[in-house]
Amino acid sequence: MSSQPTPYPLRMPEELRDRLTELSRASGRSLNAEIIGILQDAVAAAPVVPAGINIDSLAEAIADRVAAKLRSE
Repeated sequence: MSSQPTPYPLRMPEELRDRLTELSRASGRSLNAEIIGILQDAVAAAPVVPAGINIDSLAEAIADRVAAKLRSE
C-alpha cells in the first residue's frame, strides 16, 4: 500500500504559474508533474556540500590545482 505525498501549498507569481502551465501542456504532463520534474532535475544537478566545508576555500583550492595542472602540461 503506497502512501500519498503530503500536500504542500505553494505561492508563486502568476507569470511563473502561466509559464509552468505552458511547459506542462507542451510536455503532456499535469502542472504538478511538471513542477515535480523540474524540482527533481534541479536537486539532482545541485552539488552536495558537506557541512563545515567553506565553499570559497574549496573553490580556491580547485582553481589552484587546475592552474598547477595547466602549468605542468
